[in-house]
Amino acid sequence: MELRTGGDADRAFMREVLAMVALASYPSLGELGRLTLRDRLDALHASYDVPLRRWWIAERQKEAVGGLWAIAGHHPILETPEALIVAVGVVEAARGQGVGRALLTHAREALRAEGYDALRLFVHPENAPARALYASLGFTSSTLELSWR
Repeated sequence: MELRTGGDADRAFMREVLAMVALASYPSLGELGRLTLRDRLDALHASYDVPLRRWWIAERQKEAVGGLWAIAGHHPILETPEALIVAVGVVEAARGQGVGRALLTHAREALRAEGYDALRLFVHPENAPARALYASLGFTSSTLELSWR
């Protein structure tokens, strides 16, 4: 497997990664509101397609099998340098083979080299495989999101 920095040619694949992540976390997303899932993902893609974004692509035999999308910046409250992982996803055929671990490890090292010592991400509480991966890499829960509907 090879890891490389993503670019404009990877936009379609990173949109697929975003779809994988959104559907894994929120299965009913496609049925919500007036917008279709595609419209929502396009809007989300556009809102996070900013100058400080970082994309990394995992490839096997020149085929993309995973991607990670992060935004370098500052914690909104603490104002310390950190990066927000917007999405990390692995195509179904490559899951459980270390692709996600490799992407997260690479992102952590690359961002640390740029001065970002903290990574933040969100995960659905029922996504046990992702939560186990993040915990094995040292991620800890720092907040609990509550909502009322």
